[in-house]
Amino acid sequence: MTNSTEATHFDVVIIGAGISGINAAHELITNHPGKSFVILDALSSFGGTWLTHTYPGVRSDTELYTLGYSYKPWKGAPYAGGADIHTYLGEVIEAFDVAKHIQYNQRVESLNWDTAGKQWTVGGINKETKEQFSLSADFIWSCHGYYRQEKGYTPTWPGMETFEGEIIHPQSWPENTNFKNKHVVVIGSGATAATLVPAIANNCGHVTVLQRSPAYFFQSPNKDDLADQLRSDGVDDVEVHAKVREKAILEMQGLTNFIAENAEISRNGMIQMVTSQLPEGFDVAKHFTPRYLPSEQRVARILDGDFFKVISSGQVSMVTDEISTFTPSGVITKDGTVIDADVVITATGFELSVLGDIAMRIDDAPIDVAERITHRGVMFSGIPNYAWSFGALRLSWTTRIEVISDYISRMLTFMDGQGTKVVTPTLRPQDQGMQIRPFGDPQFSPGYVQRARNSQPRSGDHEPWMMNIDYWDEREKLPKTGFDDGTLVFEK
Repeated sequence: MTNSTEATHFDVVIIGAGISGINAAHELITNHPGKSFVILDALSSFGGTWLTHTYPGVRSDTELYTLGYSYKPWKGAPYAGGADIHTYLGEVIEAFDVAKHIQYNQRVESLNWDTAGKQWTVGGINKETKEQFSLSADFIWSCHGYYRQEKGYTPTWPGMETFEGEIIHPQSWPENTNFKNKHVVVIGSGATAATLVPAIANNCGHVTVLQRSPAYFFQSPNKDDLADQLRSDGVDDVEVHAKVREKAILEMQGLTNFIAENAEISRNGMIQMVTSQLPEGFDVAKHFTPRYLPSEQRVARILDGDFFKVISSGQVSMVTDEISTFTPSGVITKDGTVIDADVVITATGFELSVLGDIAMRIDDAPIDVAERITHRGVMFSGIPNYAWSFGALRLSWTTRIEVISDYISRMLTFMDGQGTKVVTPTLRPQDQGMQIRPFGDPQFSPGYVQRARNSQPRSGDHEPWMMNIDYWDEREKLPKTGFDDGTLVFEK
């Protein structure tokens, strides 16, 4: 339940009650019990992604031993559906008494730092009552995720307005859908399409997956042999979770390094894996051979071959081509293929949310975040008392979130210890001439990242003015990193 506190000033304001925000709350409750804090979330409940994504088949693409928290054992199959993940997050909220700190339907619209007062003013609107709210905070801990929850990305194609059927984006899934005997076209490739299609195929007349270009897929069973063995041996859930979590992290490190060092072998291996799942003669070269290397985008995971099974059965057809135009009754591709459709599902990706789409100011002067340089992928040059929990993109989001939370927590402890109230990432003289690069991993190039390149913060060419894209290196170094290298300026 939400605690509608009347307090108007907090030591820390956490923005977002998803995986990152719940973890930030756990960090404060565990290591800073004296600090007052509130979590503001624009949605009606907790969970973020795992609240808004309700389309059939929605599930994790990484195992819950790592998508889950290190301090809350996961007891089910490695890959879980959205509802089960939401339940798990609810159990964490209950176990650590987080609920009393959360205020829902509170959309943060503005942040203004007052240099003289050494605090932030947080402004926004209550989405239910439409009333404006305002409160103040010493420190902002932003945990909003990286894409807009309100709606997904749907391109505009010629003739869309003439289509007489229904167009649905998975991120805005209607409560009641009936696809019986209907021809459904799913536009897009990747994890969303690959999980959605097997979940609806049996209920449709036919499904056509229409993709502009193929994506990589990795096939695996939804089980973990080590977890099963440990449980059968009577090992308790906490130890099972810890051992399987560490195993998964190390396995992902080995796989990531192998893909980076053996691009062609990895590419051919993944394509061969797909080939073995499909009927002889299926045009794998056209429909499942990507134009990029596996290291450049996330590889979607297929569980127990479900996506390939519905293709093999004839329930699902693949078309790889660009759209020429919509018609009243369907879609025509550029090579002239006519696809009849009663329903079109646009599994075409996200809209990137740059720092929560919040208007930021210092002393009422607007901040252009695209002119700011990240400090360790957590803070930003010239912006005081502001930290961002941004997770991992090539493996489970939560793995980096916990490393970042520890770093932010230690920084708060450091500030308390020396009696300082303000910390501002500040370029030193030797940093002034460094090369400026895109934020994050320049080789990571999904559409939602490319579309927002010009509005994202920047990265430098040396530490600490960049995000360490090697999670395994960062998780070793960051817990030992101090705060006295001169790039963080502290004020009393």
